[in-house]
Amino acid sequence: MNGTCLARRKCNNLNGTITGSCASRRGRCCIVSRTCGSTSNVNNTYFTSPGYPAAYAGGAACTITVNRCNSNICQLRIDFLDMVLAQPDGDGNCATDSITVTGGNTVVPTLCGDNTGQTIYVDFNGNNALTITVTATSSTTFSRRWNIRLTQLGCDCPGIAPNGCLQYYTGTTGTINSFNFGDAANSALSASLVTGTRQMVNLNYGICIRMEAGFCAIQYAQTNDVFSFTVSGDVEGADLTVLGTALGASNDGACTTDFVVIPNPTVVATGVAVGTDRFCGIGFVTVSSASKPFVLYVVTDASEGATATSPPDVANRGFSLAYTQIAC
Repeated sequence: MNGTCLARRKCNNLNGTITGSCASRRGRCCIVSRTCGSTSNVNNTYFTSPGYPAAYAGGAACTITVNRCNSNICQLRIDFLDMVLAQPDGDGNCATDSITVTGGNTVVPTLCGDNTGQTIYVDFNGNNALTITVTATSSTTFSRRWNIRLTQLGCDCPGIAPNGCLQYYTGTTGTINSFNFGDAANSALSASLVTGTRQMVNLNYGICIRMEAGFCAIQYAQTNDVFSFTVSGDVEGADLTVLGTALGASNDGACTTDFVVIPNPTVVATGVAVGTDRFCGIGFVTVSSASKPFVLYVVTDASEGATATSPPDVANRGFSLAYTQIAC
């Protein structure tokens, strides 16, 4: 945890914890941490599970209400420094545990599972407060926990995310993971045909990458994990010997349920335009895009189970894509 340099009295008034000195020993490094049923208007507040880092057994809904620290605040950056909740059920629903964010202009999907390291940006709606709610079912016991850093961003802050971007990446290279992406399959089972699904339903959000100076295009590729793009289809029934070579990758416009949108893509290996902006299936062909701004979108439908027109999605893990900006 990173503290804020404050006077000792100010830190005590905020019920903060002093962890050291700062400002040539004139100030104190103050960590402001809150848990269930709290309210905060302090920038750089940490929202933790009761007894963190010990495991939380669950119980009543755990909420924190976040008010702006001043009238120039436009966004709340939410860093999931440590976020381990129950996995979604076989149909992709956060039926056991969930985290929701309400009250702002940004529509935040209901999340669950393992999201350590993820960051989201939520717009404040005027003077309305934001409410973060973690629901943890006490009938399911495991090592759930969370530590969330809440950073308030001024309207003129260079780090503020562009409008419509739930997530925002900077730098010429990086890795974008879908929520709850993991190397191991989900062991949760349900009464449906779908088993082991890590991907959540009802996702519809934008991911933006800041175009760095001197760079005019961007490339997306699977990471080294053989399961790093399993967005739709039957992973358990796939031929694992060729899974990493874009087996079943669909770029023919047939992606109608769960898919990733990349504007105006071109296949890097051939230089040929893909012809559609939707990607789904099992496996991913490396593509580039010169469309600006740099953005991709994630969409999943209301069920990972079978429908009247499509078979069930089995053991999907979402995606992990490495991006590289291309110099002009």
